[in-house]
Amino acid sequence: MQPEAAHFLPYAIAIFVVSFGGGLIPLLRHWPHDQLQVLMSLSAGVILGVLFLDLLPAVAQISPHFYVYTLAGFLALFVFEKFVFFHPHETEDLAERRSGLAAYVSISIHSLVDGVVLGSSALLPNVAPAVLFAIVAHKVPDTFSLASILTYFGFRRRSTVLLLLFFAVLTPLGGFAALALLRNASPSTLGIPVALATGTFLFIATSDLLPHTHGHHEGRYRNLAAMLAGVALIALAHRLHFD
Repeated sequence: MQPEAAHFLPYAIAIFVVSFGGGLIPLLRHWPHDQLQVLMSLSAGVILGVLFLDLLPAVAQISPHFYVYTLAGFLALFVFEKFVFFHPHETEDLAERRSGLAAYVSISIHSLVDGVVLGSSALLPNVAPAVLFAIVAHKVPDTFSLASILTYFGFRRRSTVLLLLFFAVLTPLGGFAALALLRNASPSTLGIPVALATGTFLFIATSDLLPHTHGHHEGRYRNLAAMLAGVALIALAHRLHFD
């Protein structure tokens, strides 16, 4: 095994466990809506903390035009989610819009792209942990929503588990593919996909997750506290890392 692949292997295992485990959670019991809101809010806080405390400062040192690529990533995901991708957290009126399989395919494509970004970041040791945190933070809500969608559309439990298993493998596969293709790339070149991903993470936090902190009047302070707890968690980890 190449040194880069060996270094990436723990990341791949972590992503697989989080992806598959997050998808199994809704199959174990029914989760009230207020608990889902807390999960979304906490995830949004974690991603925002990672972005502004770790990822953006690190990418700024690698890619001279990182802000352009970050904006491009934000706008690209906005266009794809609104006009191409299925939005994984909008579960109302699903039957009138897309089938469960279409939702699965679109979310899986996004997961594969996450793998390419994570593989690219693995070649940049200062950036990789922050990218991993950002991906993990939105993997649990994504896979939770995906399993709920498949169940909603009548997929049997066994079929859902098999689909979730394949979904969980996609990000590690994308990562190993990126390692093979970008192993000899310069740091500035590797910074481009990471900067693009930074923009997508920002969109996920602000458009997919953050609205859950104030979408309903009831429980808004609890959700706000969960979001701030996510930011504080990353701030603490950042301080411990640099002290």
